[in-house]
Amino acid sequence: MPKYRVISELDPGAECRDPRGTRLRLDEARIVTVVEAGSLTEAADEARVTDPHCERRMTSVEELHPGVSLSDERLSCALGGAGGSPTGEPLVDPETFTDDHLPLHRHREFVTVVAQVVYGLRESGLVPGLDISVLVTGFDEPYAMIEIHDDARGIHVSRGSEIRRLTDDPSASGWQGVLAVARAVVAFSNDLH
Repeated sequence: MPKYRVISELDPGAECRDPRGTRLRLDEARIVTVVEAGSLTEAADEARVTDPHCERRMTSVEELHPGVSLSDERLSCALGGAGGSPTGEPLVDPETFTDDHLPLHRHREFVTVVAQVVYGLRESGLVPGLDISVLVTGFDEPYAMIEIHDDARGIHVSRGSEIRRLTDDPSASGWQGVLAVARAVVAFSNDLH
């Protein structure tokens, strides 16, 4: 069953109503809970009649992103198989990643690999709206902004990281290194929802 975040604030009454959002600065005036319901309407209706939201002004009810958890097999098929690609070619070619015992994140082309993985995750449909911007300067470590475009709300949400941190196994090499990058990017994108 989907989960919804419900936010309400004190309702001072019609005669002395403050502008919307004024009371949000007071921690005790704003209550946030998570409820399980069959639909957005059911979540709002349930919150309206139960504590702690009854007799309060409802300011927001939104569905929480369940988070994406993908197996290595599914990631391999989507990135390295021709089925997920619009061109019929693998989105990330597994044959170019030989297991040379050098960790993937130490390769010169690591930034390019991360960009390919992000592109592959988006184009395969595993993480819709995913994008990356990489800032490369001659002096510092490259920095990446991972971005999700949320079509439902019409907004872009982004978060930054040093690009070398976009792997969940720094010692992985070859195709296992690519999968480590994919797992880290998926986990990173889950935090954006």
